[in-house]
Amino acid sequence: MGFEPWRPKSWHSSTEDLKPADEDVIRTLAEIEKASTPLPSATSENPFQAQARPNSPAAVNAAWRTAAIAIGAAAGFAIIGLNFLNHPGSTGQSRRGSARVISRSSIDPARQAEAEQLLQKLSTGDTAAADQVLAVSASWTGKTHRTPASEQSMGAALNLPDLHIREAALQAELALDGVTMDDSGLKFVERSIEDPQYRTWSLWMLGALGNRGVDPVHTTKAISSYLADAQVDVRAAAVNALSLVGSDDTIPPLLDRFRNDSSPVVQERAACSLAESGMYSHNSRMTAAASFVSWLDDSSLTPAQHEWALHALRDISGQDLGRDTTAWRAWYEGAR
Repeated sequence: MGFEPWRPKSWHSSTEDLKPADEDVIRTLAEIEKASTPLPSATSENPFQAQARPNSPAAVNAAWRTAAIAIGAAAGFAIIGLNFLNHPGSTGQSRRGSARVISRSSIDPARQAEAEQLLQKLSTGDTAAADQVLAVSASWTGKTHRTPASEQSMGAALNLPDLHIREAALQAELALDGVTMDDSGLKFVERSIEDPQYRTWSLWMLGALGNRGVDPVHTTKAISSYLADAQVDVRAAAVNALSLVGSDDTIPPLLDRFRNDSSPVVQERAACSLAESGMYSHNSRMTAAASFVSWLDDSSLTPAQHEWALHALRDISGQDLGRDTTAWRAWYEGAR
């Protein structure tokens, strides 16, 4: 299923479970609006000039999926899920690295064309293109920028099930945003994160840097410091960023946010990241599955959390065992 975790066929077998009060729906929609805040322009001469990004699939899909859950549940009808792109404001943010502005005059048409062509191939699942992107994308840094075509290609690649292709898409994002994969790029992103207006972009970039081997221990700690932020969009962005790092030590904090965060937006992001949307191996996802199985009968979880736990198990296992807790436990014991 790759990056399509919330499939219509596996949604609600019953519409009786999810019936939030009107105020819950309103609160969730308010959280979604904040999670979809526009981010810095990828093409402006000023890297901190905010610009609306209506085509960011990450923000749109994550936001409206949650909106559909809330509104549809309140109305009592089944929801058709949307594909993953697991990061509010993640696929089209500011373009700057090594503390220097990349002006329009710095764009190299030949390298821009190379990036566009390789990313288009990447979006179709071409593993040879992934190898090429990983080999040459560092040379794009400071000489290329995001375009609608490259953004669409990277978004599609991030939705493919092949981790190798996703890694290439993340590395391309760093290059097109001008973030160097070194200590200089890391320091720039950490300075950027201090400005609340660009915090969600910075968190995503930290996760991408950690995934590409730039001090993953440090990036994990830096991201984790925002998991308890007062702002829902920041907590959701931190969850997404940790899932990009994809290391085993990022799993416990994501499970904690799924179980204990007060926001359904953050809960859903954590479940989706652990099930399909993060940069985890199958073995790592099985580690998360142990907790999801153990929580199926936990009365302290909300109906929505139970649904998301079931979704996660379906995605991880590739099976649909309904709501049979005994069957899910048997599956887990047999699959270990």
